[in-house]
Amino acid sequence: MSQQSRQEYEQRMEWEREEKRERFSLIYKMLDFAGVVLGVICIFVLLALLFSLLSWLKDDISSTFSILKTRLQ
Repeated sequence: MSQQSRQEYEQRMEWEREEKRERFSLIYKMLDFAGVVLGVICIFVLLALLFSLLSWLKDDISSTFSILKTRLQ
């Protein structure tokens, strides 16, 4: 193999490596974005569950005290 063909081969291989790097970089950025979106959705779901629990707790405490109040009278 001549020196020039060897250099062309190495240059072509370097271009292919760079293309792979760019493709994987794009894939990693898309996965990061998807992870952030899923994380935000999970946070909203957990907040909804927390507010639901607090609402239930408030209603339960008020009904418990109303039952105790009626029994004590």
